[in-house]
Amino acid sequence: MLIPPYSLRSVCLACLGSDKSHNALKSLCKTQVAGAAATLPKRTYSPINLFTYSPSKRCAFTLAEVLITLGIIGIVAAMTMPALISNYKYKVLENQLKTAYSDLSQAAKMFQVHNDMSMSDYGSGVYPAKALSEFKKEFNGVIKTSSLRYDSTDEEGNTIGASPYKWANINGKGKYESNCNTGGFFWDKQGRLISFDDAPASGVNGPKVCIDINGEKAPNRFGVDYFIFMFTTDGYVIPWGQEHKTNPAACSGGSYDNCTISKDMCEYSSAAYEQFACAPFALINQHPKNSGKDYWHDFVRGR
Repeated sequence: MLIPPYSLRSVCLACLGSDKSHNALKSLCKTQVAGAAATLPKRTYSPINLFTYSPSKRCAFTLAEVLITLGIIGIVAAMTMPALISNYKYKVLENQLKTAYSDLSQAAKMFQVHNDMSMSDYGSGVYPAKALSEFKKEFNGVIKTSSLRYDSTDEEGNTIGASPYKWANINGKGKYESNCNTGGFFWDKQGRLISFDDAPASGVNGPKVCIDINGEKAPNRFGVDYFIFMFTTDGYVIPWGQEHKTNPAACSGGSYDNCTISKDMCEYSSAAYEQFACAPFALINQHPKNSGKDYWHDFVRGR
């Protein structure tokens, strides 16, 4: 019969105290100890413990391992950060455009309510500067405006002209005046620049209204932070190039004043006038040429 492990000591002592020979006692004790040990559970080791566990020392990274890890993280960050920053910048511009469009639309509707006529109807009978001045009063109810405007004087005493600064085309080349350069302009408290173009004919849409959605801050490019809209005879604002029931017929020649403009006038090119109709695509983030791509991630980067 196998003797339990806890009684091995007493058994061996008892054996040593008997009349049997010393060798027989020693053999008996070994046999009992071996039999008891066989009943104990065996310790098992996982592959992880075999390589990582040591009762005599603690686990730690060496300095070389730490430096290599930091170097890899730095390389990955250098490769990905520019793209992340660029994506964030264009997402901000997209949101600024939507906000600007909303503010223009609210002001146009308030003007119609307060004057019992649309901005187009009012603008067809007055000078563009007068129309801009009256619209500014309504826009002031949406966003507070600054006093700096067309023909005003800046801090250095210089007279502000038709455009306070110039814009490049969508790929960053060239310098162009505002497409709305007749009625003047004003800044709002967010720094956005709003300007009007020529007065419309009676009964048709207009005037055009241009807006730099982040003011004088970069990038100052047509189709990126500079967009063109148009007032409609039924009191709305539409992106220039969007179809509307009361748009006038397309203009001939090189004039684009208060005319219907083709949606094809949104190209990634070195000619700024080919970005005049980009607002409809930018607002819905749709690539003007490729249905499988979008505006802010692809088109503005020349893809």
